[in-house]
Amino acid sequence: MQRRFSIAILVTGLLVLTGILVFQDWFAQRPQLLYYVRRAFLLYTVFFIGWYALAQLSVVNVLTFMHAFMRDFHWENFLIDPMLFILWSFVALTLLLWGRGVYCGWLCPFGAIQELLGQAARRFGIRQFEFPNVVHERLWAVKYLILIMLFGLSLQSLIEAARFAEIEPFKTAVTLHFQRPWPFVLYAGALIAISAFNRKFFCKYLCALGAALSIPGRFRIFEWWLRRRKECGHPCQVCANQCEVQAIRPTGEINHNECHYCLDCQVVYYSDRKCTPLVERRVKREQRIERLQQQIEIRRAGNLDEPR
Repeated sequence: MQRRFSIAILVTGLLVLTGILVFQDWFAQRPQLLYYVRRAFLLYTVFFIGWYALAQLSVVNVLTFMHAFMRDFHWENFLIDPMLFILWSFVALTLLLWGRGVYCGWLCPFGAIQELLGQAARRFGIRQFEFPNVVHERLWAVKYLILIMLFGLSLQSLIEAARFAEIEPFKTAVTLHFQRPWPFVLYAGALIAISAFNRKFFCKYLCALGAALSIPGRFRIFEWWLRRRKECGHPCQVCANQCEVQAIRPTGEINHNECHYCLDCQVVYYSDRKCTPLVERRVKREQRIERLQQQIEIRRAGNLDEPR
């Protein structure tokens, strides 16, 4: 009964997320609503998917699937935990439609913990530190190197690869609720603490699971979900400066391999208070209206001055 309840809540959450993604333009034009919806969903991800359902995905799942695929694949091996099976099925679907960002930005409990802490830190005025873009883009490669190392180890011993996969703090921070020996807790706590100063540090530079998801995510079907303008990057840099994971290049292009699909750039895209081209149009429109009002007032004043 409890398992059925958990599955029902998970499926409901995934349907809600699907609705958010399909109607993302509508939500992006209502930033206040999107803000609260996204924060609520991140809390759902942490408390239900993570700490209650223990459905934190891991690079170990990826390595296990690859080994099964290369050797003796049986679906029943992956149906042992229906929660993980449902979540992985949804992630596979979203990889084809939207790319890696849906899982990393909405469904990863550890990522949600980092994001919520980072938001709280910025609200309290904690100074943020971001690497220069040239350093930041080179640090992206670290997680891919970790993935390659783990895959190489798994070819020799999957158990050994799982041991080294402890570079993911997921088991400590999510699955075991920090009930582990102090070195594991210290490591996980340090990564979470860093996210208060550098947004989603682990996700950007160390997450082998994110690296693994970005590979099939390159073959997503649609490219137009995240809208851009010709002025993006030239001269407008608002989206690039606001992107929480620095996935927008100075030239304006979104690096979908690193995007976490937070939709902040889409909020800017539709905002005539932030998006430079829309701001210019709004200012011109307001100036035109102001001139018309002045002309109307002048005419009214002239009519009043005419002798009767």
